[in-house]
Amino acid sequence: MYECKIAEKLVELRTSKGVTQEDVAQSLSISNKTVSKWENGVSTPDLSMLVELSKYYDVTTDLLLGLSEKKNQSTEEEVLSLFEGLDRRESVLKAFETVKSLVPAMYKTVSKYNDNVYDKENIFPSEISHFYRSNVSLHEFFEFVASSENVNIAVMMLRNKANFAWMNDPDKQKEIVRIFKFLSDKDTLSVLYYIHSTNCSESFTANYLSNHTGIKEERVSEILDEFCSFGTCHWVMAHLAEGEVKIYECDGDGIILSLISLAFERMCGRPSYEYNFNGRCKMIGGK
Repeated sequence: MYECKIAEKLVELRTSKGVTQEDVAQSLSISNKTVSKWENGVSTPDLSMLVELSKYYDVTTDLLLGLSEKKNQSTEEEVLSLFEGLDRRESVLKAFETVKSLVPAMYKTVSKYNDNVYDKENIFPSEISHFYRSNVSLHEFFEFVASSENVNIAVMMLRNKANFAWMNDPDKQKEIVRIFKFLSDKDTLSVLYYIHSTNCSESFTANYLSNHTGIKEERVSEILDEFCSFGTCHWVMAHLAEGEVKIYECDGDGIILSLISLAFERMCGRPSYEYNFNGRCKMIGGK
C-alpha cells in the first residue's frame, strides 16, 4: 500500500519539477534503474534516501509516504509565508525579489500551453546577480524596477481592454494634462517634498508651509487648493481669534510620489540597466 503511494508520489513530484529520471539519479548519485524501480513500485527508498528525496523535491517525508498532503493555501497565505520571520529590511528586499519573479513565473506557465510567446530565458536570464535597475517591455505588459539611495520603486503595467483609448479622449486628456501641469512647477515640488517629509505634521496651514519652504504664503495656498482638487489633501475652516484659517490635512499621496519618482528615474536616474529586455511596449490597439 505505502509502496504504491510512494511510487505515485515520486512520479508526481518529478513531473512537477520538470526533470527526468536521469536528472534525479545524477543529483542523488544513484543509478537510473534505481529511480525507475522506485517509481514503478518494484522497490522503495530506504530511510536515508527518503530524507535525500524530500530535500531534493523540497517536501516533507510524510508527504512522500502519503501520510499528509499539501494544504491548498490562499494567495494571501502563500505571500505571508514568504515574509514570515523577516525584519523590515529583509522584507523590502523580499518584496522586490517577489515582484521580479512574477513575470518569469507567469511566462513559464503560459509557455506550456502557447508556443507563440517569448521564451522565458530570453526575457529573464537564469544567471544574473541582482536587479538594481531593470526593465522589461512586451506587448502584454511592462515592468520596471529600480532600487537605489534615491528611489525604491517597482511598476507593473498590463495591457488593458480599453487599449488606452482614454488617452485620445479630449475630456480625459484635459484631466491628465492638469495633473502633469501641476507637477511641472518647481514651487509645487518643493511644497510636496515638505508635505511628504516626516518633519511635516498631518495638519498644517499655508503659513506653516511657507515658513518651512520659503515660498510666499499666497502661492502655497494656491498649490494646496489645487492639490486638494485631485489628491489626498483636504481642508477644513478653523475659526480662530484672529479670523478664519484653512487647516489642511494630508497623510501623503503615494500615487503623486510614484509619478514624481518615475519622472526622476527617467530624467535624473542612471541611463543604464542591470538588465533590459526591450521587446517593444506597443500595447495600444492590441487584442
